[in-house]
Amino acid sequence: MSFKKSQWGTLATAILVGGLFLSGCAPRAATAVPESGAGITAAPEVEEPEGATAGESQVVIVIPEDPPNFNASLSDTGYDALVMELVMLGLADLDPEGNIFPELAAELPTVENGGVITDEENGTMDVTWNLRPDITWSDGTPVSSDDVIFTYEALIDPELGSWTQGIDYVDGIEKVDVDTFIVHYNTIYPGYLYQFGGEQMAIWPAHYCDAAQGFSQWECAQKPLSNGPYLLEEWIVGDHLTFVRNPNYYEKGKPVIDKIIVRIVPDSSVRKTMLINGDADLDMWTTEGMLHDLKDEPNVEISTSPNNRWVMRLFLNLAARGTTDPAATPHPILSDVRVRKAIRMAINVEELSKEIFLGYSKPIWTEFFREPYICNIPQPKYDPEAAKALLEEAGWSDQDGDGVRECHGCQAASEGDLMEMELITYAEYGELLELTQQLIGEMLGEIGMKLNLTIMEGSVMWATSAEGGIEQTGNFDINLWDDGFFGNNPTDFLWELYHSASAEPDMGWNVGRWINPEFDTLLEQSYTLDETVRKDLFCQMATILDEEVPVILLFSAVNAEAHSARLQGVQSTINDLVTWNAADWTLK
Repeated sequence: MSFKKSQWGTLATAILVGGLFLSGCAPRAATAVPESGAGITAAPEVEEPEGATAGESQVVIVIPEDPPNFNASLSDTGYDALVMELVMLGLADLDPEGNIFPELAAELPTVENGGVITDEENGTMDVTWNLRPDITWSDGTPVSSDDVIFTYEALIDPELGSWTQGIDYVDGIEKVDVDTFIVHYNTIYPGYLYQFGGEQMAIWPAHYCDAAQGFSQWECAQKPLSNGPYLLEEWIVGDHLTFVRNPNYYEKGKPVIDKIIVRIVPDSSVRKTMLINGDADLDMWTTEGMLHDLKDEPNVEISTSPNNRWVMRLFLNLAARGTTDPAATPHPILSDVRVRKAIRMAINVEELSKEIFLGYSKPIWTEFFREPYICNIPQPKYDPEAAKALLEEAGWSDQDGDGVRECHGCQAASEGDLMEMELITYAEYGELLELTQQLIGEMLGEIGMKLNLTIMEGSVMWATSAEGGIEQTGNFDINLWDDGFFGNNPTDFLWELYHSASAEPDMGWNVGRWINPEFDTLLEQSYTLDETVRKDLFCQMATILDEEVPVILLFSAVNAEAHSARLQGVQSTINDLVTWNAADWTLK
């Protein structure tokens, strides 16, 4: 959990789809903050932040690096969303079970209460939102419709904006009055409820942020004006951020804790020691190894998300290396579905989970594995002998006895070509993923595949095609990384990963270039508010994915946080960052 593919993926998608270069803004003179996009600057020599004064309560959160800013829509490192949740609100958010609840909104608009009007004939939708009239920015200015429209218009600016899921489906936002506005959609969009909220989006103050600087560069993302439970008091780069409770927070009596200090502690062993010794109260995205070490510590508790999100997977390139059209230049090995199925059969997922991830991960074999969309797809059997037989059938056999199969009547390779490929993973995840890569290499070696193992920076793997990104240029065979969707609307995620439109370079993450017109049609039909129809369509898609194996799902990575026993109310979630309910935290 130390790094997530989608952290790079979201930024890359913003660049790819929006065609933007997301550079940062200069820091405000009043606060020592990094320039977004310019990297984390070295920490100056500073005194330790003062502890709580008499009668004042505080907690310490430890994270390995500074957030780039408070705008999680831009780079989505997770650390930006962590601090954004402390100071800013969206229209709505999701709890750990996937239930949506209003924040700035007075209620959730639905078809039943008249807030959603659909035109099935034209395929359009209008959503009317009403804001709570009692929420103000920390300078006393009421939050209004103008703030929502300001945020939307800044977001879609072609030069200084960004891209978020579903923003292409919005034609515009119409102001009705100071607390009411209508979002006009050019399609039926199931994810409308948390499009302007959730883990990445917040509403920004029109009177405080500088529209001329633009969404991707404005200074207010470095020193935000709060309408959330806390106010940013200080940011010393490379050392700490200090937040104090917002005395005018709209939920009366909250937050209870007076001060939250977010400390920058790069070394995981130091963070672990701080938790054990009581010098830290919360570690974000605690890794499996640290969870194992902390599970019996009397002063530490573990909060685990009730659902899983991040699924480790193998991305299989169906086009020849360095190309992006599998119809014209099929991959000599992976274009044959029998080979893809053999790879899936030959990997002992249970062993990977137990031996490397210490039992914290769970085998996952379909995208539809959690509520409300669970499809009855049988778990693939680990059967290396059946995998060998399937490879023989596909024309791959080891006739010279060197342990590596050669093409003898195979589908797309030349006679005698070796079954040799490269397996790449990303360095940022750390040792556990490297061990996983090694074990997968050994397992596939046992059925006659030779895999050359490579570890590279995620910034190289997921860069744009113009920057030489290996996935967008198709310059790979098999890649290993983790991804998944938050919330309860998988349509956008499935589109990015599997729709044929996303197979175009720089247009999504269908980097294996899998093309299936039937799947495309089903996915397009799933953009409906009829849940019965959606469930049926998703399970039809699940069957196609199981038969075609464009991506091999392996197991889910744990989503958990370790925290001090004195800090109560912490609940890890896949749908947001752990600070999603910081206003409800208490201390023993």
